[in-house]
Amino acid sequence: MKERAEVVKTAGRIAVLQIVKTPECDACKACAFRNGKSRVKVKALNTAGAKAGDEVIVACEKDHRALASFIVYIVPVIMAGIGVAVGALCFERELWMAVFCLAGLALGFAAVFAADKMLSKSRGFGMEVVEICNTKTNEEEEGKTDGEGI
Repeated sequence: MKERAEVVKTAGRIAVLQIVKTPECDACKACAFRNGKSRVKVKALNTAGAKAGDEVIVACEKDHRALASFIVYIVPVIMAGIGVAVGALCFERELWMAVFCLAGLALGFAAVFAADKMLSKSRGFGMEVVEICNTKTNEEEEGKTDGEGI
């Protein structure tokens, strides 16, 4: 998906973009427009070097929500299962199975949380600024030249 957006602010390699909803947005849902909202702010990797006020083209990778949901739910469950197995093999009492199950579940959620933080920094949240359409300074210069010709 490629969409036009306006850069609201930048911080290092990350840009905060404002995207206006179009009819194609209903099928994509990558930007997660809330009910009734026509604009959404998203974070994107700023590889084009856009500045606040620039109009840009943002590209979004394929929708990975199914894979993300699988990871968020399955990794903790697998870790809880490993905890139950360790408790059953080592202690053979239900109390220890429950304790190790909860410990495995907590460890699974911690692993998912850490992976999310690490991947969001390295991948730019799945969106990337690929092209600058109009810069704020270009529009100001065009306005000056248009006014001088009259």
